[in-house]
Amino acid sequence: MNLLHLILTAGPVAKVVLFILIVFSVATWTVIFVKWRQFKTAEKGLKELSSLAEKGLDLADFAHKIKRYKFSPAWKVTRLLLGEVARLRTEGALPTRKELFALWLEMFIKRLNRQLAVGCSRELHPLKEGLPFLAIVGNSAPFIGLFGTVWGIMSAFQQIGLKGSATLATVAPGIAEALIATALGLFAAIPASMAYNFFTVKLDSFEERLNELGELVILLVEKEFMREILCEGEPLFDEEEAPE
Repeated sequence: MNLLHLILTAGPVAKVVLFILIVFSVATWTVIFVKWRQFKTAEKGLKELSSLAEKGLDLADFAHKIKRYKFSPAWKVTRLLLGEVARLRTEGALPTRKELFALWLEMFIKRLNRQLAVGCSRELHPLKEGLPFLAIVGNSAPFIGLFGTVWGIMSAFQQIGLKGSATLATVAPGIAEALIATALGLFAAIPASMAYNFFTVKLDSFEERLNELGELVILLVEKEFMREILCEGEPLFDEEEAPE
């Protein structure tokens, strides 16, 4: 009750400072909760999909088994790459001569790598949202609290000047406002700063693992096409099936 009384009886400037810091604190904890759930959802299936890709399954088998991880970021990136392969086969863009296959495959792998970069960027964007706010709160809240502290000390000295005495009753309200502003500034800044560092590390780790999954899928695609071209005594296409 004493703390609430001090806040209610504080000056208008102190009230504005305290209100901003309280809003920052509530928003910070909201962002922390939301980001925690986002990262937990995003990481679902990532390890399992990487394990499947490492087994060296053929693409049809692999595409069938990843359906259980639908709508996870890892599945979306994998689907984007496999969709590019399916589109290629539909368009009939494979070379008809084995001598050209190595050059064609190199160009197609580069195309898949560009698709991987686009897919990862698209899936990482939602995870990055909210992190700038945590950085802003972590950097600015202590200074806002410091402003409230300075203002409270100025109020205390003003009261000393008006009353001509430096008794505890004269300076206590201003000093109390100053200390409350400092405490709230730190209360908002410390969780925000810690959460920003924590989620930044998790974001970097998730991006690295997502790229690793994409590379494993691209390796599967490369092996699949190499099996087709290196089948002993079998052409890449029958003459009547070769694309024009």
